Amino acid sequence: MADGRATLIYDGSCAFCRRWADRVRRWDRHGQLALLPYQTPDLETRFPQISSAACRQRIHLVDERGAVFAGAAAGREILRRLPNGWLWALPFSLPGSLAIAEPIYRWITHRWGPLPRRQDSR
Repeated sequence: MADGRATLIYDGSCAFCRRWADRVRRWDRHGQLALLPYQTPDLETRFPQISSAACRQRIHLVDERGAVFAGAAAGREILRRLPNGWLWALPFSLPGSLAIAEPIYRWITHRWGPLPRRQDSR
């Protein structure tokens, strides 16, 4: 948590991740989220409940109370904090939705994200 806000931790060396972090930053008109690349030197000091190794696998959101959400669950929590994001987060309220969303999240990260590392040619 940074300044009492939830913190989105993402891969700052991944072009795909940086693009999405920039989008979240633009959409977050009320400043609900702090965004932090996991490569930040004091990450594990600031967030001892999260390792850099875990951050290489998926995004993380640390909420205002220190609870940690990873992967699709982090995406759900991010949406809930964005203006009108509750509408986009609505499907996550269905039973079993995270069980469906997590494999999709992993497929996206493997296809376009840091696993495997791809040069951003777009």
